Amino acid sequence: MSSTLSRLRESALPRVIDQVAGAPLLWLWGALRRRRALPRAPRRFGLMMFETIGDTLLAGTVPASLRAAFPGCELVVFASRGNRGVLPLFEGIARVVEVPLTRPLRALAAMRSEPVDVMIDIGQWPRWYALLCAASRSSFTIGFATPGQARHYAYDAAVPHGRDVHEVVNFQRLLAPISGVTPLAPAAVLRPVAAAAPRNGITRPYLVVHPWASGFRFASREWPLERWVEFISRAASAGYAILVSGGPADRARAAALVGACPAGLPVTSAAGELALPELAAVLRGAAALVCVNTGVMHLAALLDVALVALHGPTSRLRWGPVGARSIALVPGGADCEFLHLGFEYPAHPVDCMQRIPVDAVLDAVRQVTAGQHDPRQAMVAAS
Repeated sequence: MSSTLSRLRESALPRVIDQVAGAPLLWLWGALRRRRALPRAPRRFGLMMFETIGDTLLAGTVPASLRAAFPGCELVVFASRGNRGVLPLFEGIARVVEVPLTRPLRALAAMRSEPVDVMIDIGQWPRWYALLCAASRSSFTIGFATPGQARHYAYDAAVPHGRDVHEVVNFQRLLAPISGVTPLAPAAVLRPVAAAAPRNGITRPYLVVHPWASGFRFASREWPLERWVEFISRAASAGYAILVSGGPADRARAAALVGACPAGLPVTSAAGELALPELAAVLRGAAALVCVNTGVMHLAALLDVALVALHGPTSRLRWGPVGARSIALVPGGADCEFLHLGFEYPAHPVDCMQRIPVDAVLDAVRQVTAGQHDPRQAMVAAS
């Protein structure tokens, strides 16, 4: 995740500064500069993709649709250090510019290093991103008018950001000001990925589990450790090997999860070992992925991997998996699924993830893997 976005979400003070300073600057910028017309034949597009890995994957509909509408166009992606690792999964990106978001002068220089005909900002609420977009060397700018965020004043074209639709729909709206572009479905976003076996010596059918969330109050979006241990034990009894995935920061927790499982179970950790393109190949070879709502969930959904996603406070409508072979498990009660932009926690939120039982997850795995080989039969045939 982008470090700037994490800080803005995790603390009220940076968000207040972003609003108090950013909103007036954007209003003043918009008042002093006349909005420009879209270039008649745009050929070079800039994409500001500073968001989380999950957001970046869902926003992949934007570059894919531009490439389809303008064959031979040049795509320049302005990315953060936290999410640029996902960009090799996209086709046709000519250049990636890493923007040091925590260093304002260097960030501004990076944004002005590449002139483009059209700059599209996928950010939903940070005013800092909108300011960088306005200051870029672009002939035309597009971004979100998010209710309550006061960040739309300086764009040449601002499109509505809604909380009543999936985020893919919001990202597709960013293409509306450009005539002749038909938004592509999420399935068309990623380059083809071939299945690959894990490097951990797994030979039997395997499940990938990704228990880790990130960002603001990440613990409230994670399933309890003891539930993961019970799930892994019962899935192993059904004949599956288990691979625990995660990033470099998840190594210690992944090792602790493996260590908490009963001795002798076929469970190993690959946390911190796989780049995202490598993880994509491992997911393609898995019987299914079981995970919380995070970027790996969106990656699996776009790859059409069988998927069981555990949702708690995160809205399924807004952020659920888009894959045809996905099941989103949501706890009952109107006091869950309240996250829209990622920081809208009530004063005393309930522990929504505690409401998801292991039996429900196992049943969902059986549903999404229906029609695949019975792992116990595969083990017998291989023995």
